[in-house]
Amino acid sequence: MGRNGQMNESMIDGLETMGTDWLSPQGMLRICEAVRYPREAAEALIAETERLTQDAAVAEEAKEFYQALFVDCHRSSGEVNQELLAMGEKGEMLAAVVYAGAIPRLWERCQQSGIPAGVLIDTVQDIIIWMETHRKRTGRWGLSELNWLHRHMTGGLFRLGRLQFEPLTNPYAVRVFRHRTTGEILTLADAGTHFLADGQLADNAESNIDDSCEQEDSIGNGLDGSWISSYTFDGKHYEGTPLSPLGLASRGIVRLPADTWSLALQQGDEVLNVHIPEGSPLSREACSESYAKAVNLAAACFPGLTFRAFVCQSWLLAPQFRTLLPERSNIRQFQSDYRLLPLRSDEAQTLERVFGYGTTREALQDMKAETSLQHTVRDHLISGGRIQNGAGFILMQEQ
Repeated sequence: MGRNGQMNESMIDGLETMGTDWLSPQGMLRICEAVRYPREAAEALIAETERLTQDAAVAEEAKEFYQALFVDCHRSSGEVNQELLAMGEKGEMLAAVVYAGAIPRLWERCQQSGIPAGVLIDTVQDIIIWMETHRKRTGRWGLSELNWLHRHMTGGLFRLGRLQFEPLTNPYAVRVFRHRTTGEILTLADAGTHFLADGQLADNAESNIDDSCEQEDSIGNGLDGSWISSYTFDGKHYEGTPLSPLGLASRGIVRLPADTWSLALQQGDEVLNVHIPEGSPLSREACSESYAKAVNLAAACFPGLTFRAFVCQSWLLAPQFRTLLPERSNIRQFQSDYRLLPLRSDEAQTLERVFGYGTTREALQDMKAETSLQHTVRDHLISGGRIQNGAGFILMQEQ
């Protein structure tokens, strides 16, 4: 089932054999029909391929970018994307054609992994989402969010219903434990994490504080009240710094007997990273359905990997929303599935998602709020509050 209803399987069959035919108007038309791209965006893509048929030099450049991004992969995709966008307006639409042209190759990869055609179709709708975003920002069709889309087009991210999922290793420096009898969950910070006096993550939390730092006393506490977490395991007990469900650290030490508590998640474990694309309302039911689909797809298509949790980092997980928004709101409902983790960030993503691209905190004073969410966010930030991104996890066995 694709985003626009029951798909015609015959339209996508054989797409993987197209080669470089995506450079022709007929080839691009076939791709757009197979993945059910909306008419206006499809016409823009086809028009660009028509332009390429009359400009051999630019057509050759398109082939070279495609080869570098999706075939050879000798250079970093970020470097190639930067060169593509450095072409200016010409590069924006050329990028859209190059990325749409990678759909047949992605379909071949999906077939090899056993990923259904419907998942492919839903996943590549992100090209349209970002083409539309680009048009809102600039007034013209094109693409500018290439590094993000490269994950989709190389099989690193899939859309399943309302949510997107990206297999990766857990990046968060925490250890999550489950009680063997009750199922209770407790989270401990890894050793050496730098926290502020109020339990929030410090700016330099990624690395241990230098012992010679003048802002630190002889036992590792900052003179500003900041401190360093601890964690040990002696074979019988896990002992360390606990984290609250809101991701705040406490100076107290928790001691967990290993015969009572099992380690359920740690940094480096396989996880599914959750992303929330623009689209339909973020209902609890739609998200639950997506999580269930992800569990099934992971088991079927990645049998050699054991995914232990869903993880997510998003403005939607900002801990401030737990007091700013009503419990029945979709944002609060989305948050309720997650146990939050320490994260240091700013309001940039919140401002863009709530008010639009390019919005700054300074501009809020004179900005008209049109929705209840805009009113809440604007008033909170104007009054001096913060709404930073949050991070969290859901253990797979909780689904």
